[in-house]
Amino acid sequence: MKNQENATKYYDNFSKIYDFVSSKRYYHKPRQYAIEQLELKEYQTVLNLPCGTGQNFSYFQNYLHQTGQIIGIDLSDGMLEKSQRKIKNHQWKNIKIIKADATKINSNWVREHLNEIKIDVILCDLGLSGFPDWQNVIDNLLDILTPNGKIVIMDWYIEKPSLRGEFIKWIGKGEVNRPIWQYLQTKVEQFKIRTFKQGDIFVASGRK
Repeated sequence: MKNQENATKYYDNFSKIYDFVSSKRYYHKPRQYAIEQLELKEYQTVLNLPCGTGQNFSYFQNYLHQTGQIIGIDLSDGMLEKSQRKIKNHQWKNIKIIKADATKINSNWVREHLNEIKIDVILCDLGLSGFPDWQNVIDNLLDILTPNGKIVIMDWYIEKPSLRGEFIKWIGKGEVNRPIWQYLQTKVEQFKIRTFKQGDIFVASGRK
C-alpha cells in the first residue's frame, strides 16, 4: 500500500512533464498499432487503463468519430487533470474519466460505477509493468470484457539486465521483465504479438 501511495505521488508530479518525457511521438508506432488491433468500431465502448494524460484519446476518436464511449481510468490526479484538459480543448463529449485503483477494477466495480455498461474492447498500455498484483488485474479485465471482446496490452519487456532497462524502471517506477504477454497468451483466444523499439516494447492482443 505504501509503495502504491508513493507511486501515485510520483506520477502526480511526473504528469507535469509526462507528455514531454514520454512523448506521443516516441510511442506513436506501437500505440497506433495497438489501437488498430482493438478493431474499434463506431458506437462501441473502450476502456483505457491507465489512461495517463489521455494520449490515446485522439487515436480512439479516429475510429469512434465521437460516438460510443471512452472510459479512461487512472489513480493519479495529476494525470487525470491533463486528460481532462485534452478533453476540454478538443470538446470531446464521449469520454468519461474516473479516478480508481487498477487492482479494484472488477465486475462489482463495473456494476457500481458504470451501471454494468458493456465493455467492448480494452487497452491497457504502460501500466501492467507497474501495477501490483498484475496477473489479477488481467484476470479482472478479461472478466468485465464482453464475450468475444478484444483486449490489447502495450508495455515494456526487457528480459535481460541492461542500462536501458534500468533507466525505464527508474523513470516508470515499475518492472520491465514481468512475463505479461506470456500470461495473456494463456488466457485469450487468437493471441497475437508484435514488438517495437528493438524488441523492448510489445503489443499483445487476444479475444475473450
